[in-house]
Amino acid sequence: MSDSVHPAITDPDVRAHLARLAARAGTIPSGATDAEGDDAARIAELRANPSWVRLPDDDVVESIDTADGDLALRLYRPRAGHRGTLVFAHGGGWVAGDLDNNDALCRALAAATGAQVLSVDYRLAPEHPFPAGLDDLDRALRFAAAGAGGLVDPALLGVAGHSAGGNLAAALALRSREARAPGIRIQVLLCPVLDAPDPDRPSYRAHTENLPLTAKGMQWYWGLYVQDAAGAGAAAGAAAPVPVEAAPLRAPDLAGSAPAVIVAAGVDPLSDEAEEYAQRLTASGTPVEFVRREGVPHLFLVFPSTPARDAVLAAVAPAVRAAFA
Repeated sequence: MSDSVHPAITDPDVRAHLARLAARAGTIPSGATDAEGDDAARIAELRANPSWVRLPDDDVVESIDTADGDLALRLYRPRAGHRGTLVFAHGGGWVAGDLDNNDALCRALAAATGAQVLSVDYRLAPEHPFPAGLDDLDRALRFAAAGAGGLVDPALLGVAGHSAGGNLAAALALRSREARAPGIRIQVLLCPVLDAPDPDRPSYRAHTENLPLTAKGMQWYWGLYVQDAAGAGAAAGAAAPVPVEAAPLRAPDLAGSAPAVIVAAGVDPLSDEAEEYAQRLTASGTPVEFVRREGVPHLFLVFPSTPARDAVLAAVAPAVRAAFA
């Protein structure tokens, strides 16, 4: 075991993967997010991530490229049969990522749940700040609700997302609840961002360095995405209020939300807000399947296939299947 791996990461397979990364880099860097200097250079480094690749189709899942006008989409379809479609938003802190970013996760999610996964190449910040990415996910859900050119059953829809994509999925679920977006049967939130960064949260205080995502990194991402989301009407010198659609945990009422699947990683600045959102949804009467995986960091679901990832997807699959039954 490498001493450069955070001691809280106790899952042996995940730890071994991070140790291999550390052997190449000399540490477990938080990448460009924790660096100092020019934002443009840091963003370019993130967007050039060589690990984002499209895997070949196999006898379990096929992928189909499609689009709604200029919005690129990729449909993952279980070959053994499928029921329902999850409109999916990739991770990347709202500033990086594309259809290849979560390709492996989308394939694994489709295989585990028996549902189709429609991945969305939404616009990125800072060029396109909040709510551009959310609006693109909304557009993709509407495309699916219109049948997606015969590829999708419009009566069996859900939303899903990983990390920043989980934020977009949760926000779109709020729109759906309010009938401002098509109806959905399930929301699948995988290690999601659900609130503005709060350095006083215990999970933020505990995860400040030597991790794939740190408190500092989350604050950097947030600043690029939200910017002045409240617009010019904010009082001079006053902090702009945080829009609920950027921070779904701040919704005053969650009653009537679609059933939720929420996954949290134990070694993640975001773990507390994921658990709190699950608790608030449950208190509102919403069915929730909450899975907290200890000993793993943010991004563990996009590492090469591990027992931890496979076990979590197997644990959440029944809720997805039930929603589409």
